[in-house]
Amino acid sequence: MGWSNEEWTARRRLVQFWPQQDANVLNLAFRPIAQHEYVPNTIVVSCIFRDEWNECFVTSVDAIYLLEALVGARFSVEEKNRIRRNLEGFKPMTVSKSKADAEPFFKLIMGFPNPKPRNIEKDVKVFPWKILAQALKKVMSKYVSRLLCLGEMVKC
Repeated sequence: MGWSNEEWTARRRLVQFWPQQDANVLNLAFRPIAQHEYVPNTIVVSCIFRDEWNECFVTSVDAIYLLEALVGARFSVEEKNRIRRNLEGFKPMTVSKSKADAEPFFKLIMGFPNPKPRNIEKDVKVFPWKILAQALKKVMSKYVSRLLCLGEMVKC
């Protein structure tokens, strides 16, 4: 589905997700939504277009938010740090206002209205959008084994 003029102008597409559990399988339905369709407390993340790379990205903040929605719980700071370490294998890029080549992209990310793809105005890590599914699977697989181990009362 092609981007609307509004999305191209903003350099952002909002994507809404709905987790659907079927026995042991977690499926994720999704669709793009317009900014005016955004409703707080729904699962929505930003697909951000970076002009100079001609590629779409997702922030680590949004990826962790999506993971929290999938497991149905807020993560502790320690758990978020564990997740970030697991995501390091996907070679995130740090977007910083102090790096001349990244400053325009940093300003773009910081300027978005709700839902904001960041928490505070500081450096943010981004991943290519195309690896989001793979990254979610990797992190979720850690939770599945942990949950199964807890459920079966065996040592993992």
